[in-house]
Amino acid sequence: MDFNGPLNFLSPTQSAQDDLIPPISERTNRATLIQDARTRHGVLDAASDHTDLLTDGIGFLLVNAPSAVQDWTDISDVADHYYEECRRLLAAIMPDATVPAISSHTYRNEEIKDHHWIDGIQYGPCATGVHNDYADFIEDDGTVSRKFTEVMGMPADRRVIGINIWRSVSEEPLARFPLAVCDRTSISRDDLEYELNPNAKPGPFNAHFCKPNDDQHWYYYPEMTHDESLIFTTYDSHPSDDPVFCPTLHTAVPIPGSEGRQPRESVEVRFFVTLPLAG
Repeated sequence: MDFNGPLNFLSPTQSAQDDLIPPISERTNRATLIQDARTRHGVLDAASDHTDLLTDGIGFLLVNAPSAVQDWTDISDVADHYYEECRRLLAAIMPDATVPAISSHTYRNEEIKDHHWIDGIQYGPCATGVHNDYADFIEDDGTVSRKFTEVMGMPADRRVIGINIWRSVSEEPLARFPLAVCDRTSISRDDLEYELNPNAKPGPFNAHFCKPNDDQHWYYYPEMTHDESLIFTTYDSHPSDDPVFCPTLHTAVPIPGSEGRQPRESVEVRFFVTLPLAG
């Protein structure tokens, strides 16, 4: 089911800018068509190669990927099972990539109000602002001055791809604040905005924000179950279509009429995989 949802295209620092273009009034709670990705894009095969879709296509997909985790609030349970499950999943859908092991995750629910870290695990609220977590530093003329990979000391002789694996972990299918993702091929690079990521660890590094544009195509997967994983692209050090990386922008979005339904609870893990450079 498609719906019109209120999206916020305002970065953390822009709320105090009186001369913002477009103005704050056009960036906040902007009615936006959120299309049903389950109907339009389906659930893809978790054993097939989807590298091109993630690196050069729309930048997101949904797969069925049951987990052995029993208690998603138990750090040890998640670490013992989910990290390796996700590494193997990503290795299957990006078979030419080197997929490293990970050691952390992010847990979100509607009761958490601020991002914080406990024992190496990030906790946070449902992030209701259009963004992408990892971005290069960009000059006024639109050229890249310093790559995120350079800031973080990542390899310069490989194509580094950032991937987020997002999962609803509530007992019943997701009913509130699904993650909306934007078809990255529908985003104009002229609309991208860059600021320091307020939750960078370690940092500092840039994040993407964005101007609203009716040409953007926003999607969500209705009623995601805890057996499904939403996979999307958060970084590319060597994009094939342009020197400047265009991300899969994303945000939590309220569904009209969902008040009083089961609260959202989600877990995400983040990978930086590497591919050989083209040519």
